[in-house]
Amino acid sequence: MSGDTTPIETAVTAWTEAWSGRNCAGVLSLWDDSDNQATYLPAERIEPLIGTVAVTDYVTTVCRLFGDIRHRAESPVYRRLTEDTGMAFYSLVWMLSDNRGPIGSTCRVTALWRKRNDEWRLFHYAEAPLAPLLELRDFYEAVAAEGLGAIPPRAGSA
Repeated sequence: MSGDTTPIETAVTAWTEAWSGRNCAGVLSLWDDSDNQATYLPAERIEPLIGTVAVTDYVTTVCRLFGDIRHRAESPVYRRLTEDTGMAFYSLVWMLSDNRGPIGSTCRVTALWRKRNDEWRLFHYAEAPLAPLLELRDFYEAVAAEGLGAIPPRAGSA
């Protein structure tokens, strides 16, 4: 089905902005809490989170543990599947920071949205980490483009 993907684009923007603002309530407000089988698969987990309680626990834990969270969707593809469902596929550039410093990476995201009570809610979200060779390639391409000064110093080095 073709159709207007603006509502899905808006929902993805709201999702990434809520995460980037550590707005736990905002993230959860975009989750379809009426679906007790809704699935969320973060990149660092093997098994998906299933249902609102598991998703709520995960989101609140991440917001509590990290002082800074950044999410950016790149190269998005949006598709309307039916009048009331849509899909987003994009590369997620993410960064989390706590007292030990920042960590981050890029992963691929597939997100399924449904319209419920005239609002779009996420009911399936899966992150797929890039293969390590792709991560290394991206790192070395960035170094080549930005020069050796782009390599961050190792902790404890002088």
